[in-house]
Amino acid sequence: MKNLAWSKYKLLLVLVFLVLFQFIININTFYVSDPLIKMIQVISLWDNNWTTEGIIYPAFSFDPDFLLSPFNDGFIFKNNDRLIGNYPIAFTFLYSLFGFISFQYLPYLNVLFLFLFIHLLNKNKINTITIIYIILGTIVFPLLLDFSENGIFLVLGSYGYVNLWKAHIHNEKKHWILGNIFLGASLWFRLEGILFFATIQFTILIIEFSQKEFKFTKLLRFERYIIFLFILILFLLWNQYSYSHPLGTRYLATYSNSGKSFLTQLQLFLSMIFTYPRENGYSFGFFLLSPILFFALINSIKVSFQNRKIEFHTMVVSFFILLVGITSPNDGITLTGRYFLLSITPFAFILHEQFENLKAKKVFSYILITWNLLTSLIVLVIFYFTSVELRKIQAEVKKIESPIVVATNEFISSAFGLSLIEKKVICVRNKDLVPYFYEKLKVTSENEFQIVTVAKATKYIANEQDIFNELSKSSSQYGYQCQNEIKVGKIMSLQCKKIKTK
Repeated sequence: MKNLAWSKYKLLLVLVFLVLFQFIININTFYVSDPLIKMIQVISLWDNNWTTEGIIYPAFSFDPDFLLSPFNDGFIFKNNDRLIGNYPIAFTFLYSLFGFISFQYLPYLNVLFLFLFIHLLNKNKINTITIIYIILGTIVFPLLLDFSENGIFLVLGSYGYVNLWKAHIHNEKKHWILGNIFLGASLWFRLEGILFFATIQFTILIIEFSQKEFKFTKLLRFERYIIFLFILILFLLWNQYSYSHPLGTRYLATYSNSGKSFLTQLQLFLSMIFTYPRENGYSFGFFLLSPILFFALINSIKVSFQNRKIEFHTMVVSFFILLVGITSPNDGITLTGRYFLLSITPFAFILHEQFENLKAKKVFSYILITWNLLTSLIVLVIFYFTSVELRKIQAEVKKIESPIVVATNEFISSAFGLSLIEKKVICVRNKDLVPYFYEKLKVTSENEFQIVTVAKATKYIANEQDIFNELSKSSSQYGYQCQNEIKVGKIMSLQCKKIKTK
């Protein structure tokens, strides 16, 4: 009884640690890229009384074509005269229901999803040490830190997986139905839900064939897939109606613009599972962050045909990783294995069975565990120091007061965070947009604006000074005078005012 109580306390500490670390890094500072778009979508839906999911853009009258949007253009796009993000309406709608509380607290709701995930694993007799490792030693913990759909997606996908696994074993209708419902709901949050369901069904067919248990009449038992297909059809119809494409916003913003060669896709795959060199350095792939999972998978492949307990889980993980690897649109930044998130649950069952084998190889297990501790610590340290730098930038841009703020890159414009819902901040991404900006300025007759750029250019943003100089140089021909250049920390600003004519 004491051991059981201590195990529960350890799991409780994991939940507490998530919230505590969110406070330490001040998770609200991470509203600079996709978390910013997601939260702005939520606020926009709330403020628009759910009449439109179009992002509120204070500079819309100035820039109706959204060419100067302050948001990262990899995360937003124009659709049906709206500026929208590449995140499904289900996620936006769910969180907009909490608009009666301060939006800054919404990221902390991830602890509820983590609790449900831990509860699922614990209920299915995964030992405590495995659960702690799965949470703290994989992509789960970092993906649940900031504001995203990852928490609810993990929970829906995991509950769906466990029910379909039990349905395969016991062939009970309730498990087929629940598995279909949970995984059907998950695809409204991320498209990998479709791939995961297909992988599970394919695994079931392969096992039935190999064990000579396959019967055509089993395929006629519609509870195996009909609910999921119904939800999928609704999903496709909604997307076609709302966005003019059946796969919706995520496809339009990422997949549709990702034409790649076989070699490029292979590089992405290597980046996701381990790492791969690129211009901005190496990244943490799925197995580079969690090498014990790689060991467990290799070992389980060797014994899966003799160990029926992990045969199903091993096949699902193997097929899913390959399927995601050949279909993923990109590899992301830093944590490149995020597309494999749903594989974490079958990996939990595999690791649970393989822990004794791991313990038997003491030196090898120590090396793996030490490596895992170091990589996990590095990721958390990256989060911490990133938050320190972001807070500095955000403190600097908060001092800027102007009717229109003109940033020369999306990092600076997005540093204004949630105030973008009410502040006229635009981004001139390249020199070609400078004439467009001034033509719009002439139409709206603004009296002043302020240009903001980085004080010191780096190799990643080498064109900043060119854009800044072009904006400054062109101002006089459009009737503005720019002066009083000010440097504050990493930010340089220039005040521009309309030249008064006699």
